[in-house]
Amino acid sequence: MKNAFVTGSSRGIGHGIALALADKGFNVAVNGLSESDAMADTCTAIEAKGVRAVKVPGDVSNPENHAALLDRAEDLLGGPLCALVNNAGVGPLRKADILETEADSWDHVMEKNAKAVFFLTQTFANRLLARERSADLPWTITNITSVSAFASSIDKAEYCVSKAAAGMVTKAFAQRLAPEGIQVFDIQPGIIETDLSRPVLETYGKMIEDHGITLVPRFGQPDEVGKAAAAAANGEMPYCVGQAIRPDGGLTLQRL
Repeated sequence: MKNAFVTGSSRGIGHGIALALADKGFNVAVNGLSESDAMADTCTAIEAKGVRAVKVPGDVSNPENHAALLDRAEDLLGGPLCALVNNAGVGPLRKADILETEADSWDHVMEKNAKAVFFLTQTFANRLLARERSADLPWTITNITSVSAFASSIDKAEYCVSKAAAGMVTKAFAQRLAPEGIQVFDIQPGIIETDLSRPVLETYGKMIEDHGITLVPRFGQPDEVGKAAAAAANGEMPYCVGQAIRPDGGLTLQRL
């Protein structure tokens, strides 16, 4: 029985990941800050694929919640988790030139995009290592960061730093855990069409149309990120360690 816990999975990219995992035969623990219609809808869509879905609301940005959230997921699913997807994240409190970035916005993104990923990964990894492994189950941790881990933006520099930090979380844990049979991946999405990205889609759409900033001339979709994350979570790249995978339509491909 393959069980996955996906943070921030009631909508957007997390919703796409949860459905893609269901397509791979995973039962999914769906997480958000609180129970919502969106969470219920995600669970219904997962169960329509013939697997189980459970609601595990809670704030993953607080490390003190991590053990209880994982316990709750395993209790409701009726078995141990084998895959964690760290998808929950936030943007800066406000966009501002890097010379005017304020400490509260820095703390906001670093706490939720980097610190939370580090300590939930740590808690989950220790949980895996404390038990005997089933040979037919993947043990994986997949972190959803952003192309902003690679490409800088001076009007949201603190966000870029937080995503780069999460990318290093992937590398450090991959180095430690690969010998233990646990794979850790970094998925770095580009411009993905979601409710949260809607305010900037007009601007990016014009850049795609007029300047070809993506080689695939459209926005990405949550299910396309989901397919990449699900392949990683399902152990389909067994000789890859700490790799960054970019579903970005060629946005970050270096060109002449």
